[in-house]
Amino acid sequence: MFDTLDEIRRQLEALEDARAEFKQVDLRAHGVRSPNTEEMASEMVAFANAEGGVIFLGVDDDGVVRGIPPDRANVVESWAINIANNNCDPSIHPILRKERLADPGNSERLVILVEVKRGLYVHGTSSGRHYIRVGATKQLLKGAALARLFQERGRTFVFDEKRVPTATVDDLDDRRLKEFFANGPTLIPWLDLLRNTRVVETSDNNVEQPTVAGLLAFGATPHKHLPSAFVEAAVYRGTRLTSDDLVHAESIRGPANEQIDDAAEFVDRFMLKPARKNAGREDHPQYVPNAVHEAIVNAVAHRDYSISGGKIRLFLFADRMEIYSPGSLPNTLSIKTMPYRVFTRNQLLVNFLSRMRSRHTGRAFLESRGEGVRGILEASKTHSGRRPEYELFGEELRLTIWAKPSPHEGREDIF
Repeated sequence: MFDTLDEIRRQLEALEDARAEFKQVDLRAHGVRSPNTEEMASEMVAFANAEGGVIFLGVDDDGVVRGIPPDRANVVESWAINIANNNCDPSIHPILRKERLADPGNSERLVILVEVKRGLYVHGTSSGRHYIRVGATKQLLKGAALARLFQERGRTFVFDEKRVPTATVDDLDDRRLKEFFANGPTLIPWLDLLRNTRVVETSDNNVEQPTVAGLLAFGATPHKHLPSAFVEAAVYRGTRLTSDDLVHAESIRGPANEQIDDAAEFVDRFMLKPARKNAGREDHPQYVPNAVHEAIVNAVAHRDYSISGGKIRLFLFADRMEIYSPGSLPNTLSIKTMPYRVFTRNQLLVNFLSRMRSRHTGRAFLESRGEGVRGILEASKTHSGRRPEYELFGEELRLTIWAKPSPHEGREDIF
């Protein structure tokens, strides 16, 4: 937006509109005096809740370039980024760039352009106010208008149904698709079938591209276009996350169903299985395989794929297993209610996985809807004597499953 100096100059002449907001910046000794934090946050939120736009810092309301002192530019940039991160909810990630524009005396002055993209979700300020850009002004959203925006964004911006702009249908695995749709309709054209099932979507340029869920379920190498869509797995000999105790690490990639099975087999391969010999050999694995598998299914199926750099992390320690999954809980769910309520962040991906069979269990990946978390908690507590723990750290959910102590540790009473 406003990619050339000519476009910028024309906008200054046209004054503020639905895509442009001008802000003169007044500085004090150690920061920005005006605009104040709430005012700047409200402008960012308004653009994010509309179609996006650019805030011109260093330009007054009449489109006159006033500029920002070059030696204070970093202060202004840090101020804007801090507001986007800490005073907008959810955080906004603007694109900042500097341009030199002529002031009334024809001297070049530094201006900072803060570009805000249309948001995936409904954004508000940290004070709890929601705005939307309408023409050259912002409007406070309340009541029915705010509810409609939540409803619109909740449906329109389901992330796993979005096209992957760098991918093409050639990135899909024909063999996997034909196996999946083997019993599907035979008279419908192949591309129409993929469109109707949302494996692909048509771009504005009339090009078929895989959706996020389509690429995760049927892509040959999804990580090439979704770099964070993999499981980072590691084994530690002790109880601490330290490189000194690292025994083995690997990245588990591939389609979602293969990630799940490969990660479950990783745990099975590296968890301890002490044995006692009474009448015959009796193995005592650290974890319940079905509970581990279900936990990994939940992580892969329900993680937030919109978080850039947010991979799933699976760590095995001497006394526990930890699974970190990107994404916070929705407002309808809490740690306490997780065992009793159902929430599906990636409905399309879940739909695909529910029709695929695991090579690890022989069953569909998601067949007992609403019972997965409760099953993990109950089976693991019965096995180890300790209830697993879910904890939320910002935008990441951690599940800790405690290992069953070895029968050689003086815990004969638990068998």
